[in-house]
Amino acid sequence: MHNISRRERERQTREADIIIAAEKIFYQKGYDDASMDEIAKEAEFTKKTLYQYFMNKEDLYFAVACKGYQKLLEYFQLVNQSKNSGFEKIRLLVFAYYQFYEDFPNTFRLLKYCPCIKTNGEESSYYKNLEDLKSFMVQIFVETIEEGKSDRSIRNDLDAKLGAYSIVYFAIGFFYRLSEVGHAFKSDHELNQEEFIHFALELLSNILTPIPLKNDKQ
Repeated sequence: MHNISRRERERQTREADIIIAAEKIFYQKGYDDASMDEIAKEAEFTKKTLYQYFMNKEDLYFAVACKGYQKLLEYFQLVNQSKNSGFEKIRLLVFAYYQFYEDFPNTFRLLKYCPCIKTNGEESSYYKNLEDLKSFMVQIFVETIEEGKSDRSIRNDLDAKLGAYSIVYFAIGFFYRLSEVGHAFKSDHELNQEEFIHFALELLSNILTPIPLKNDKQ
């Protein structure tokens, strides 16, 4: 950090300020209704300055999404550093996603736009970084499943890559749906939301446990 030029430090500071401003406007308005004019006003820069750092609103969204995924990966990496069995790590990874959902609800809602936003064929370093972060997230699950297969805490017949993508997609879909239902959950379903979440996540994790052999003692 100390080896970079003053101009580069100023550039990085401006870029970070623009991302923070965009994050705030996206939270308030959602992606579709946010405008570059509003982001420029929040960042206290001209719109021309924004375009010196970001190609368009899509590019700026990808930068904000990268920041969100980096936060999520911090949760996963804490779990990954533990000395638990592979199965217990998977279980904790799933619950880490829940903790992220609880701690950063605005970020979680914003990340829902990821599959819908296209690059329009333009090269974007933030888009590439975002795709790398998502791939890295899945790879953590793949490696953890392989670890669980090795220590026999996870069923050996499971394809690690398919299992990883299934868990990630199930968890994302589950919390996306939950975020849409919101406060109406209790009255609509007559369930305790916290208990339901824990039950569902335990159920999801338990599909990875080894299948008992027929000749196993009861």
